Amino acid sequence: MYEGTSALRLPVRPVSEPDNAPLRPFGEPEGTEPLATTRLTQPDQRWEVRRDLIGYNSALEIVKDRGTVRYEDIGLDVGCRAFERYTSTGEDFTSVTGESAWTMRFAREDWDVSVHTRTVLRCDGDDFLVEAALDGYEGERRVFSRTWNETVPRDWL
Repeated sequence: MYEGTSALRLPVRPVSEPDNAPLRPFGEPEGTEPLATTRLTQPDQRWEVRRDLIGYNSALEIVKDRGTVRYEDIGLDVGCRAFERYTSTGEDFTSVTGESAWTMRFAREDWDVSVHTRTVLRCDGDDFLVEAALDGYEGERRVFSRTWNETVPRDWL
C-alpha cells in the first residue's frame, strides 16, 4: 500500500467452503469440418543465424512462408510470406536493426491483389528510427502506396 492511499477490502471466501460451481460448466466443444483446400505452393520456414567472429557482426534471418492454398468452395487462392532480419555488431547497442517484410496475396479467376509491407527499426544514441512502406497491388499495377519515417525519442532506453 502506498502512502496516502487506502486499500480496498473485499471479502475472501475461505478455501474450505464449497463454491457450488459445477465441475464441468460447459459441454463438449463444438466445431466444424475443415474447409476443403488444395496446396498450390509449398510452405517454407527457416531460422538462420550468422556470426562473423572477426567483425563481431551477428544476424538472424527468418522466413515464414505459408505457401499458397486454394479454398475450393469459393475458388480463392491465399498466400502469405514473411521475411525478418535482425542484426547487431558486438556490444554496440546503436548497431541493432530489425527489418520485416510481408507479402499477402489473394486471387480468384481474373482478380489478383496483394499487399507488401516493409518496416525497418534502427536507432542512434538518442532516438529510435522507424521506416515503413505499404504498397497495394491489383495484378502488377500498384494502386496504393504509403511510407512513414518516424523518430521516437529513446528516453534513456
